[in-house]
Amino acid sequence: MRVMSRLQVGDLVVRRHRLLKTQGVLLRFDGEDENGASCAWIKWNHPNTLPNPSREAVDDLERATPP
Repeated sequence: MRVMSRLQVGDLVVRRHRLLKTQGVLLRFDGEDENGASCAWIKWNHPNTLPNPSREAVDDLERATPP
């Protein structure tokens, strides 16, 4: 398993690759995907984001700056 990023459980995050930067909270780390990328479960703050929570590659996430 690869070393986890600087993100920690409880961090507010956004998906890097999305135009609309929906925020969510990192719930837990969850192993690796089929390409070997570390994954985490994210609980999204936007009610229309589905699935919620969702399993995301950690490399696709960045820490959100609080408002």
